[in-house]
Amino acid sequence: MARHQAATGLSFYLHIPFCRTRCTYCDFNTYTNLGHLHGRYSIALAQEVERSLAAVAAGLYHPLHPLPTLAELGNTPGTGPVKTIFFGGGTPSLLPPAFLGKTLEAIARRAELRPGVEITVEANPGTLSLDKLRGLRQIGVNRLSFGVQTFDDPLLKSLGRTHTGAEAVEALEMARRAGFDNVNLDFIYGLPGQNLATWQSTLERALSIRPAHLSLYGLTVEEGTMLHRQVESGKLTPADSDTAADMYELAQDLLEKAGYVQYEISNWALRSPDDVPGMSPRLACQHNLVYWRNEPYLGCGPGAHSSFAGWRYPVLKDPDEYIRRLRNNQSVVVADEAEQISREVDLADSVILALRLNEGLELARVEREFGQPLEKLFPGTIEMLDGAGLVERFQGTQGEARLRLTRRGRLVSNEVFLRFLPD
Repeated sequence: MARHQAATGLSFYLHIPFCRTRCTYCDFNTYTNLGHLHGRYSIALAQEVERSLAAVAAGLYHPLHPLPTLAELGNTPGTGPVKTIFFGGGTPSLLPPAFLGKTLEAIARRAELRPGVEITVEANPGTLSLDKLRGLRQIGVNRLSFGVQTFDDPLLKSLGRTHTGAEAVEALEMARRAGFDNVNLDFIYGLPGQNLATWQSTLERALSIRPAHLSLYGLTVEEGTMLHRQVESGKLTPADSDTAADMYELAQDLLEKAGYVQYEISNWALRSPDDVPGMSPRLACQHNLVYWRNEPYLGCGPGAHSSFAGWRYPVLKDPDEYIRRLRNNQSVVVADEAEQISREVDLADSVILALRLNEGLELARVEREFGQPLEKLFPGTIEMLDGAGLVERFQGTQGEARLRLTRRGRLVSNEVFLRFLPD
């Protein structure tokens, strides 16, 4: 199965678990004050990636087994083309470009890295310089994703962000001077202290600088974060659900008028002349489309998750232990949290993830892959959701029948998705 999946084009998520400071809302696997590990970590990450690719090519990859060494694998053939590469974090832009380049070189040694393949690096505006951005372009990075979150400076400070709104704008301008024309800006709505007017101000400022892509996420207060403690103590109060819904609908209206195409619940891309109506636009994040189309990907680095070869599994979280285990040829996968993907889970994932996209779910694909029409797999569910105005059927570009969320359905998407989860 690993060979078959890799032949379709393999995607990589590469986790960089380092940050200067920890934001109040963040529950990702990140660490501060570990600068002494940066060099050793970049070597270990490149090693995990190269050994994984070589093992896949040799037909020896199994998520629960230690990775064979390169000496054991010898001169294995390449695994075919790489589809996308995404450096996430943490703050990948903390590392020198040469450190990230080690991993890209390892991929190029074992797979086909074609020109133009989307290679994204997440970055915080306060960690960038023109030289660093030019260095990222030189190693092959062609897409950036900036965690701006808001242009409101008091809100940025309350979140523990280390940049200002002006610095975020400057970072985008520097990225363009360095040769980047595909830059995403991340924002959060529903923040404590944020109202409809301040959210509109942030949106209007974002639209005035015309990034290629915008990601807008409703605030989630994750247990164990500083923000969770602040909310639990009554110190801070997030926006209520009605206000958050108003913010989301405002964003939909403003972005559509400004020439952005919504292609996923939380994602918009600047419209291109060659975009095909009803399908994801050219400037959509190709890596995230891999997730939403339920395609295989390998996650490398501490805390990264994979969906590959019929398994879903995480890498252990501690960077020191990760480096030690790779050096000692031990597995870095958390075996107790690995699961084989059952038919029921695969079906639920395929439906739910596709419904996140405005291109929706191709109904014939469900019958092709799972042997029955969607209506028989979920008796009464589609009719009920259609009757409630939460989903709609439409024809794709080839005349194929598809199903997608309506605008109203996007507002209550989690309630829709619950209908497709296994018992």
